[in-house]
Amino acid sequence: MDPELLSMDDTPAEARALLDAAESEIEGLRSTARRQSDDIRTRAERACAEIEETAEEQIRSRRLELLRHLKPLQDQNAGEGKLDEALAIRDHIRTLKAQLLQARPDPGSLGEELPEVGIDIFYELIGSIDGAVWGTDFYTADSHLASVAVHAGVLREGESGVVRVKSVDTSNIRFVGTERNGVRSMPFATWPTGFQVARA
Repeated sequence: MDPELLSMDDTPAEARALLDAAESEIEGLRSTARRQSDDIRTRAERACAEIEETAEEQIRSRRLELLRHLKPLQDQNAGEGKLDEALAIRDHIRTLKAQLLQARPDPGSLGEELPEVGIDIFYELIGSIDGAVWGTDFYTADSHLASVAVHAGVLREGESGVVRVKSVDTSNIRFVGTERNGVRSMPFATWPTGFQVARA
């Protein structure tokens, strides 16, 4: 250990007072700097959030404007028999809708994602006939969502699109099994909550 550090115990009172005063002042300077830094950081974060929020509003407006221009073009191409072009525009329109609705990616089955009753959530899916489904019109949370969309006639197999999922009270509803659109659903006893799907 440094001998000078050991000799600190022998520091005269006058020197100790100077040292203590300096340490107190240094700590005060550090504390002030921390407060000022925190204040600047908070203001900067707030300003950044406002900039990002404004940008998102502008992006949303631009997407809506683009959507309004693309739809007549799709109709025009379809009317002229240019089906490939119309379908290509339709794909872009669906992508824009998914972005505007803040559609979530396909979760497989809803499980824990099933929202509170009455709440709608949007998902971007590709229709499938391969997943397990329980119910008809009203479906259990563990049903395969992309297959539910096909069973309900919202999407065709292989078709991509945005679907609206609405959580509903199914405590008085029996989940009936049926075959629809190439998907066979299975029956299930009553369950407190289930969901319905519709095209967005």
